[in-house]
Amino acid sequence: MVTNADIELELAQKIPGYLRDLGMLLKGYDCEVHLHRGDRKKRRSADFETNWDPSTDSIRISFSPMEEEDEIEPIRAAVSSAAASLKPGEGRMADLIRALDRAERRPGYEFVSLKWFRDSALVHEGFAWAADEAARHDLLREAIDRRLILTSKVANPRPPNFPVTAIRLNRQMPEAQTALGGGAGSPSAFRPVAIRGETLSATVLRDRR
Repeated sequence: MVTNADIELELAQKIPGYLRDLGMLLKGYDCEVHLHRGDRKKRRSADFETNWDPSTDSIRISFSPMEEEDEIEPIRAAVSSAAASLKPGEGRMADLIRALDRAERRPGYEFVSLKWFRDSALVHEGFAWAADEAARHDLLREAIDRRLILTSKVANPRPPNFPVTAIRLNRQMPEAQTALGGGAGSPSAFRPVAIRGETLSATVLRDRR
């Protein structure tokens, strides 16, 4: 089922480029896209195909000044494994990890923008906690501090003078594997293959003589 949230997310990804080409979205500004029925936002979890009525519904675009991409504090030194462990009650962190995994798997996209993920993707995921801007910001900052999420700077096609902060899952972390259903204790897909002859360690030691 394609929901209203899916359509809003797709529009939010594609419309900014068109608006910039038309000169309607100026540098330093961003836009948000929402489906409305009358003066009220439509329910995001509703099925789009059976719920869309062009005679009463509309697509509304709002503009706002772009925030600094570096507003999240720099990553601190790696914390201890005990501090980094996910506790059973940390459902929000698991939500965040799975949402970023879905965002990274979008076809045709080379990276995930921190700002887009925080202000658009998480909101459209429909998590109750994600409706709070401060909650989204704090959870992302915690995930970055714990190195569950890694950041980098990438070139921005529009405009090139404003590089984008990109994020990606640190899939080597046991907490990320657990949230995605792999689990730290899952058997590895790798299986060693027996090779005839002496061991590699024996060869190395012999060559050192």
